[in-house]
Amino acid sequence: MWEWTAYGQTDRGLVRPTNQDTFLVDNRHRLWAVADGMGGHPGGDVASRLVINTLGDFAPALAKNASESGTEETSSTVCLTTMVEHAHAAILAHAEHHPPLQGMGTTLVAAHLLLLPTPQLLVINVGDSRAYLIRDTTITQVTRDHTLIEEHVRDGRLTSEQAARHPDRHVLTRAMGLGPRIESDIFPYDPVKGDLMLLCSDGLTKMLTDEHILQTAMPYRRNPPLCAQALIAAALKEGGIDNVTVVVCTMTEISEPENRH
Repeated sequence: MWEWTAYGQTDRGLVRPTNQDTFLVDNRHRLWAVADGMGGHPGGDVASRLVINTLGDFAPALAKNASESGTEETSSTVCLTTMVEHAHAAILAHAEHHPPLQGMGTTLVAAHLLLLPTPQLLVINVGDSRAYLIRDTTITQVTRDHTLIEEHVRDGRLTSEQAARHPDRHVLTRAMGLGPRIESDIFPYDPVKGDLMLLCSDGLTKMLTDEHILQTAMPYRRNPPLCAQALIAAALKEGGIDNVTVVVCTMTEISEPENRH
């Protein structure tokens, strides 16, 4: 038996006039997400809300599909992908009926916890909003950024150090709402007792290195609200040049549920 506790928080930051980030914490259906509206385009806040609202509407289908299928991982993977496609279509349809919002888009990172036959997390992303896993004293980026510079790193044309300083490091190669079709990546991993999962917009990762994120989160790894607040405060302390949003989820295995009070 597993317990999970999740908490989300968002902040406009110290520079942006509006907040175009949106997040979802649906503990009942074990679905969590962060969407970061594209600040250089009109309607970024509208796009991120459309995506999160669509995921929230479809969240019950995740549990239903899992209960009706003998292959929960396959069924949930298909369902997550379909949800993202519906969210993408919702942005396109809204823009079609509101011409000033043509070109609006958003990133997305979402996670869904499967319980049977063994616990597994499915993480899906489009763009450069990230998922991290903090286990013991290490932090691992689960997702892969869909940016032009990240492609150059994978191709060997840039080193990670060069990419971190490159002026075009936040130019996206994929985003929700752009183009007729959407392509997402899914990353499964098996949680263990004490894991902390972090979903965040790039307002956090622009300000904090992975090591800084780890050191900030460690004292609060068993308290998602305090962890989220500490991470946002750290990003603001470093300048807060963008909207910053985090969703923190802790997972704990209960070995003797009958003794739980």
